[in-house]
Amino acid sequence: MNNFDKKTLRDIFLSKRLALSKKFIAQTSRNITDKILSVGKIADSQLFSIYLPIKNEVETKLIIDSLNLRDAKILVPAYSTKIKDYVFSKFGNWQSLEKGPRGILQPRIIEPVDPSLVDVAILPGLAFSKRGVRLGYGKGVFDRLFSNSKAIRIGLAYDFQIVDKIPQEEHDLVMDIIITEKRVLRS
Repeated sequence: MNNFDKKTLRDIFLSKRLALSKKFIAQTSRNITDKILSVGKIADSQLFSIYLPIKNEVETKLIIDSLNLRDAKILVPAYSTKIKDYVFSKFGNWQSLEKGPRGILQPRIIEPVDPSLVDVAILPGLAFSKRGVRLGYGKGVFDRLFSNSKAIRIGLAYDFQIVDKIPQEEHDLVMDIIITEKRVLRS
């Protein structure tokens, strides 16, 4: 997998992820949730950004529910029709979500929050290198949102999404930690 371009890697890993069973996703996501909640940096943080999964990404509901029990502040990506781009908005509760213009769950009422205030960013990816380079969908959404952020970046992935190398561009986000059902990688 080391010599493929980004588009080919995206196609390969999206296809593999879309083939996952709901049972595998649920079991693996529980395992990953247990691991992420035991990471020391999580316990000391107050403002989290976290994605709402699409296309068989690692499920984040249990993580969000656990953070809510701790009274942590949670932000989720939301597409703003006003600026025609994604922002982070306060997560109220599950009932306050609706499908946004791009078909992804987001808050009904968007309350933008500056991403530079985030303590911990929990991010999805199609694949990650062992050094922490993240391969997303190619739209640069998270790269833009976190371009000026000092947040601890944690990537959630299934273990098959970890590869030796991903082609990296200057703007690509690098994770501080990647958590799979089998391991925790620190870069």
